[in-house]
Amino acid sequence: MIIELKKLRKKPCDKWLRLFKKGKLDVHQAFKEHGQEYRWLYEHSNYDLIKWQVENNCFDWEENSHCLAKYSPSCFDKEKFNWKKYSGSVAYYCPEHFDKEKYNWKRDSWAIAQYCLSLFDPKLFNWKKYSWAVARHCSHLLDPELYNWEKDSWAVVEYCPRLLPLKSNTV
Repeated sequence: MIIELKKLRKKPCDKWLRLFKKGKLDVHQAFKEHGQEYRWLYEHSNYDLIKWQVENNCFDWEENSHCLAKYSPSCFDKEKFNWKKYSGSVAYYCPEHFDKEKYNWKRDSWAIAQYCLSLFDPKLFNWKKYSWAVARHCSHLLDPELYNWEKDSWAVVEYCPRLLPLKSNTV
Protein backbone atom coordinates (compact mmCIF):
# COMPACT_ATOMS: atom_id res chain seq x y z
CA MET A 1 0.00 0.00 0.00
CA ILE A 2 1.51 3.29 -1.10
CA ILE A 3 0.94 6.33 1.09
CA GLU A 4 1.78 9.91 0.22
CA LEU A 5 3.57 12.24 2.58
CA LYS A 6 1.43 15.21 1.51
CA LYS A 7 -1.75 13.34 2.54
CA LEU A 8 -0.59 12.77 6.12
CA ARG A 9 -1.98 15.13 8.75
CA LYS A 10 1.36 15.10 10.57
CA LYS A 11 4.84 14.36 9.30
CA PRO A 12 6.45 11.25 10.73
CA CYS A 13 9.65 11.33 12.76
CA ASP A 14 12.97 11.56 10.87
CA LYS A 15 13.50 7.78 10.93
CA TRP A 16 10.28 7.26 8.97
CA LEU A 17 10.54 10.46 6.94
CA ARG A 18 13.81 9.18 5.41
CA LEU A 19 11.98 6.12 4.09
CA PHE A 20 9.77 8.19 1.80
CA LYS A 21 10.98 8.36 -1.81
CA LYS A 22 9.59 11.22 -3.88
CA GLY A 23 6.97 11.76 -1.18
CA LYS A 24 5.70 8.16 -1.31
CA LEU A 25 6.15 5.06 0.83
CA ASP A 26 5.07 1.45 0.58
CA VAL A 27 3.86 1.43 4.17
CA HIS A 28 3.15 -2.30 4.25
CA GLN A 29 6.76 -3.08 3.31
CA ALA A 30 8.10 -0.39 5.64
CA PHE A 31 6.14 -1.87 8.56
CA LYS A 32 7.60 -5.30 7.81
CA GLU A 33 11.15 -3.96 7.71
CA HIS A 34 11.13 -1.20 10.34
CA GLY A 35 8.40 -2.00 12.83
CA GLN A 36 4.70 -1.49 12.91
CA GLU A 37 3.40 1.94 13.77
CA TYR A 38 -0.32 1.42 13.35
CA ARG A 39 -1.20 3.91 16.05
CA TRP A 40 0.77 6.69 14.40
CA LEU A 41 -0.57 5.91 10.94
CA TYR A 42 -4.21 5.82 12.05
CA GLU A 43 -3.93 8.92 14.20
CA HIS A 44 -2.28 10.98 11.46
CA SER A 45 -3.82 9.83 8.21
CA ASN A 46 -6.95 8.48 6.58
CA TYR A 47 -5.17 5.42 5.21
CA ASP A 48 -6.62 2.09 6.29
CA LEU A 49 -3.60 -0.16 6.05
CA ILE A 50 -5.25 -2.95 8.03
CA LYS A 51 -8.16 -3.13 5.62
CA TRP A 52 -5.72 -3.26 2.73
CA GLN A 53 -3.71 -6.02 4.47
CA VAL A 54 -6.84 -8.06 5.20
CA GLU A 55 -8.06 -7.71 1.62
CA ASN A 56 -4.62 -8.76 0.34
CA ASN A 57 -4.34 -11.65 2.80
CA CYS A 58 -1.20 -10.31 4.45
CA PHE A 59 -2.48 -9.09 7.81
CA ASP A 60 -0.71 -10.69 10.79
CA TRP A 61 -3.70 -11.85 12.84
CA GLU A 62 -1.49 -13.51 15.45
CA GLU A 63 0.42 -10.36 16.40
CA ASN A 64 -1.85 -7.48 15.36
CA SER A 65 -5.43 -8.48 16.12
CA HIS A 66 -5.57 -5.80 18.80
CA CYS A 67 -4.80 -3.14 16.18
CA LEU A 68 -7.58 -4.41 13.94
CA ALA A 69 -10.04 -4.27 16.85
CA LYS A 70 -9.09 -0.64 17.52
CA TYR A 71 -8.50 0.83 14.08
CA SER A 72 -10.39 -1.31 11.58
CA PRO A 73 -13.17 -3.27 13.30
CA SER A 74 -15.15 -3.46 10.06
CA CYS A 75 -12.57 -6.08 8.98
CA PHE A 76 -13.15 -8.22 12.03
CA ASP A 77 -13.10 -11.98 11.43
CA LYS A 78 -14.07 -14.11 14.43
CA GLU A 79 -12.25 -17.13 13.02
CA LYS A 80 -8.94 -15.35 12.41
CA PHE A 81 -8.86 -13.00 15.40
CA ASN A 82 -6.30 -13.88 18.11
CA TRP A 83 -8.80 -14.39 20.95
CA LYS A 84 -6.22 -16.00 23.22
CA LYS A 85 -4.01 -12.92 23.36
CA TYR A 86 -6.32 -10.01 22.52
CA SER A 87 -9.85 -10.72 23.76
CA GLY A 88 -9.73 -7.61 25.93
CA SER A 89 -9.39 -5.47 22.81
CA VAL A 90 -12.75 -6.75 21.59
CA ALA A 91 -14.38 -5.80 24.89
CA TYR A 92 -12.85 -2.33 24.74
CA TYR A 93 -12.96 -1.36 21.07
CA CYS A 94 -15.57 -3.47 19.31
CA PRO A 95 -17.91 -5.36 21.65
CA GLU A 96 -20.28 -5.82 18.72
CA HIS A 97 -17.90 -8.60 17.61
CA PHE A 98 -17.88 -10.32 20.99
CA ASP A 99 -18.10 -14.11 20.92
CA LYS A 100 -18.84 -15.67 24.30
CA GLU A 101 -17.35 -19.01 23.27
CA LYS A 102 -14.11 -17.61 21.83
CA TYR A 103 -13.49 -14.89 24.44
CA ASN A 104 -10.51 -15.56 26.73
CA TRP A 105 -12.36 -15.32 30.03
CA LYS A 106 -9.38 -16.65 31.97
CA ARG A 107 -7.10 -13.82 30.85
CA ASP A 108 -9.42 -10.91 30.03
CA SER A 109 -12.48 -11.12 32.27
CA TRP A 110 -11.49 -7.78 33.77
CA ALA A 111 -12.18 -6.06 30.42
CA ILE A 112 -15.78 -7.26 30.39
CA ALA A 113 -16.30 -5.85 33.89
CA GLN A 114 -14.71 -2.56 32.92
CA TYR A 115 -15.95 -1.92 29.40
CA CYS A 116 -19.06 -3.89 28.50
CA LEU A 117 -21.26 -5.00 31.34
CA SER A 118 -23.97 -6.19 29.01
CA LEU A 119 -21.67 -9.12 28.13
CA PHE A 120 -20.91 -10.05 31.73
CA ASP A 121 -21.45 -13.73 32.48
CA PRO A 122 -20.89 -14.67 36.14
CA LYS A 123 -20.46 -18.33 35.21
CA LEU A 124 -17.61 -17.61 32.79
CA PHE A 125 -16.03 -14.68 34.62
CA ASN A 126 -12.61 -15.38 36.19
CA TRP A 127 -13.54 -14.55 39.79
CA LYS A 128 -10.35 -16.05 41.18
CA LYS A 129 -8.11 -13.56 39.36
CA TYR A 130 -10.36 -10.56 38.63
CA SER A 131 -12.86 -10.17 41.46
CA TRP A 132 -11.37 -6.75 42.09
CA ALA A 133 -12.63 -5.60 38.66
CA VAL A 134 -16.22 -6.39 39.62
CA ALA A 135 -15.87 -4.44 42.87
CA ARG A 136 -14.35 -1.51 41.04
CA HIS A 137 -16.44 -1.32 37.88
CA CYS A 138 -19.73 -3.11 38.46
CA SER A 139 -20.29 -3.79 42.13
CA HIS A 140 -23.99 -4.41 41.50
CA LEU A 141 -22.91 -7.66 39.79
CA LEU A 142 -20.78 -8.85 42.69
CA ASP A 143 -21.70 -12.36 43.74
CA PRO A 144 -20.58 -12.96 47.35
CA GLU A 145 -20.40 -16.70 46.72
CA LEU A 146 -18.05 -16.35 43.74
CA TYR A 147 -16.02 -13.32 44.83
CA ASN A 148 -12.39 -13.99 45.79
CA TRP A 149 -12.56 -12.53 49.28
CA GLU A 150 -9.15 -13.82 50.30
CA LYS A 151 -7.28 -12.08 47.50
CA ASP A 152 -9.53 -9.14 46.64
CA SER A 153 -11.37 -8.03 49.78
CA TRP A 154 -9.28 -4.85 49.57
CA ALA A 155 -11.21 -3.87 46.43
CA VAL A 156 -14.55 -4.04 48.22
CA VAL A 157 -13.15 -1.87 51.01
CA GLU A 158 -11.82 0.64 48.48
CA TYR A 159 -14.53 0.72 45.80
CA CYS A 160 -17.77 -0.42 47.37
CA PRO A 161 -17.55 -0.50 51.19
CA ARG A 162 -21.35 -0.58 51.41
CA LEU A 163 -21.05 -4.26 50.42
CA LEU A 164 -18.78 -5.23 53.32
CA PRO A 165 -21.55 -7.02 55.22
CA LEU A 166 -21.64 -9.50 52.30
CA LYS A 167 -18.28 -10.88 53.40
CA SER A 168 -19.49 -11.70 56.87
CA ASN A 169 -22.41 -13.59 55.31
CA THR A 170 -20.08 -15.77 53.25
CA VAL A 171 -17.52 -16.65 55.92
